[in-house]
Amino acid sequence: MQDANTRFPSIAKVLILRQFLWGAAFYGAYVLLTKYFLFELNYSEADTIMMMGAFGAVGPVFSAVGGFVADRYIGSFRAVYIGYTIYTIGFFLLGMGASTLNVPLSIFSIALIGYARGLSATSPTVLLGNSYSATNREAFQQGLTVNYSINNLGSFASKYLFPFLVAYLAYQGNFFISSFLMLITLMLFVTFRKQLAQVGNDIDRRSVSMKTWGYFVAGSALMLGLVFWIFSNLDEGKYLLYALGACAILYFIYEITKASAAYKYKMCGVLITIFIMIVFYFYYGQMLTSMNIYAINLMGDQILGFIPIRPESNAAFNPLWCFVLGGPMIYAYSWLENKGYSPTIPTKFAVAFIFSGIAFSLLGLSTSFVGENGKISADWILWVHFFQSMAELIVGALGAGFIFEMVPRYLSAFAIGLRSVALSLSGILAAVISTKIALPKGQELTPEIIEGVYASYFYNLAILAIVMAVVTLGLSKVIAKLINKGEELERLENASQTSPQS
Repeated sequence: MQDANTRFPSIAKVLILRQFLWGAAFYGAYVLLTKYFLFELNYSEADTIMMMGAFGAVGPVFSAVGGFVADRYIGSFRAVYIGYTIYTIGFFLLGMGASTLNVPLSIFSIALIGYARGLSATSPTVLLGNSYSATNREAFQQGLTVNYSINNLGSFASKYLFPFLVAYLAYQGNFFISSFLMLITLMLFVTFRKQLAQVGNDIDRRSVSMKTWGYFVAGSALMLGLVFWIFSNLDEGKYLLYALGACAILYFIYEITKASAAYKYKMCGVLITIFIMIVFYFYYGQMLTSMNIYAINLMGDQILGFIPIRPESNAAFNPLWCFVLGGPMIYAYSWLENKGYSPTIPTKFAVAFIFSGIAFSLLGLSTSFVGENGKISADWILWVHFFQSMAELIVGALGAGFIFEMVPRYLSAFAIGLRSVALSLSGILAAVISTKIALPKGQELTPEIIEGVYASYFYNLAILAIVMAVVTLGLSKVIAKLINKGEELERLENASQTSPQS
């Protein structure tokens, strides 16, 4: 592409707009699902937590499979195009299910959405990365951060507004809006089809055989069936998610054994980072499970005493802070680089764990400030999300870019999917553990229950986060040595290839 060396290539701008639309569509529907299952479909708190954990985990764990399919069989552009078509259908059917309170149709709809997320999640990063030239990687990292911030802007807008719109449009109306937003995204992909295919992989630029398409359709039907079974059988389904995540990691280990000496070291560094990510994203999973249930049960309906807020909209605080803090975070990184210090990704995770520890300490402390109306101020949740968002923003925008740079290009989509596998495994683990604070329907929230159930749980998470900060600092030195060794071998290999033949 002619502008691949600019700060924002033209096709990168299209992909960033796509990110805004996707964030608004997906997270707008997502924020409503907890109360939809809890009150409209009459699920228990424990089953609702597990459903949200499974919904958050299914897409990421299957994204490694989706990345593999994109890398080897259909191409990154086609994976996104097909996935977004299925998103559009899934949100529309979810609206149909909500209009009649049809449980099987609702479950099938979120299974479609989970499948679509798994197929298409990793490929946009590949498309964005390929829209920049090989010599313009610093701009690519900045583009990733902007892309992440724009995603959070769309997420915040829909997470805040959709719960208010329920009063006027009901749940089905909001789900139809999500479907319409995805339809607009599809129109973008049709309009810029040629340019997007050019920044895909080699398969995107050639035809795919009917035999391959046949296998793809059969595999998709199998995957969709598995996802539907997981949502319909949550107790057993979590073990399947564990197994799928383990298989993805084992396959990556197998690829390490086949890689060149330089990539072996760098990929081992990625593998250790993946395990750190699993623990870190366990805290991210708490925002959608235990924190969400806590807020729905106890959060007040005003921020700063005058801004209206729905309890389920507490999730909007996270993308709000991520969007607001995105620019200052870029400035902070630039300032550190100018001072000659560029912290590694694992070091950033260690700092992020400290912020998570502060966040959950505040959450535990908030239980001591229940007002006469039986609610805590929404300001507590606002500031909890501030620190947790700081933690997420430190690593969230750059984790995918780090992996993209550390693996061979033929593994790029699959390897980026490993980050999503970490998100998936930690999400389902977060849901399983969060069921410990699930209360029976109609349970009165006495001070004893609030203290014994919520406070102790959140304080224990805070302690674990600080312990992990120390462990991660130690591992960061191991990862840095592996990467440095890999880069040294890569320089030697390149030098031997370019030296004149004797």
